[in-house]
Amino acid sequence: MPKYVLTGVGGNIGSTAASYALEIAPPDTTLVFTTSDPTKIPTQTLESWRAKGATLSAASYDAIESLKAVFAGAEAVNLISTWAFGRRHEQAQNVIDAAKACGVQRICYTSFVGADDPAPVNEMPFLPRDHKNTEALIRASGLEYNIQRDYLYIDNIPSFFAPSWKSCGNRWIFNSHDVPGAYVAREDCGRVHAALLLGRGKPNTVYDVTGPEAVTDRQVFQWICSEFGDKGEFIDMPDEELREYWVQRGLPTDISEPSPLPMKLCVDDLLCCGEMVARGYMAETSNAVESLTGHKPLSFQETLLGYKHAFS
Repeated sequence: MPKYVLTGVGGNIGSTAASYALEIAPPDTTLVFTTSDPTKIPTQTLESWRAKGATLSAASYDAIESLKAVFAGAEAVNLISTWAFGRRHEQAQNVIDAAKACGVQRICYTSFVGADDPAPVNEMPFLPRDHKNTEALIRASGLEYNIQRDYLYIDNIPSFFAPSWKSCGNRWIFNSHDVPGAYVAREDCGRVHAALLLGRGKPNTVYDVTGPEAVTDRQVFQWICSEFGDKGEFIDMPDEELREYWVQRGLPTDISEPSPLPMKLCVDDLLCCGEMVARGYMAETSNAVESLTGHKPLSFQETLLGYKHAFS
C-alpha cells in the first residue's frame, strides 16, 4: 500500500491538492496530510478528508523532526513554497534531509516561472530567486523529482490588486506594459500538484503550469469592468514611477513588514508581478494542466467569476 505525504494543506494550493488527491488516489493508497497548525483546518474540510481515508498530522518545514515523523515509509513527499522569503532554502533543505533520512524516493515542489533564468540570482526578478535556489537543492539531493513552475495566479487580481483600486482613485496602476501573460488558476495549480505527488508526472521533469491563453492586464481589467459593472481606469506606469508611487503611500519595502494599505504586497513583490509579464516570462502556454489532470485549464473569466464579491 503506497504512502504519499502531502504537506502544507493549510494553504490554498495544499488544500486544493488534498481534496484532488482524494479524488484520484487508487483505493490501496495511504494519504497523510500535514500542516503546521491542524486547528486552523475548517472542521467540515477535516471531516471530509477523514471520511475519505486521509489522516492529518502536525508538521512544519522549520522542524525537521516533525517531518521525519510523518515521512517514514512514504514513497513520495512534497514541498509547497511558503511566504518565508529569505529562508525558503532552509525549509527546502529540511524537507530534503528528512526525506532522505526516511528513505523517500521522490519529492514534488511548487516552483515559479522564471526559476530557470540563467542570470545570477541577484540579477533575476525578485519572485523567482528563492525558487531557483530551491530547485538547485532538489537536483543536488539525488532524489527523483517533479517540479511545477506555476505562472502568476489570476486569483492574485481579486486577492491583492482589486482591494487597492478604490484607494488609487478607481484606477488599476500596473507595469506589465500591455504584454500578454498566460495567468493560471490557483485551483489548477493545486490539482497539478496532487497529480504529480501521486505519480502522474515523468521522472525528473519540470512542468510549466499555465492558463489556456495569454492575455494582457488591460484585457482582464476591461472584462472585469464589463462583467461586474465596475468603473475604472487602467494606468500603465514605468517600473520606477510605480515604485515611487507606492513607497510614498507607505507600502512596505520589506516582505516581513505588514502593509497598512489595501495593497497587501511589499513593493518588490508588487513590481515583480508586472515585471514577470512585461519581460515575457509568461508569454507561452503549456498543456500541463490537461495532460496531468485530464481537465482543460480554467480561463481567467471562469476563475474571476468566483470572486464577484471582490469587485463590488
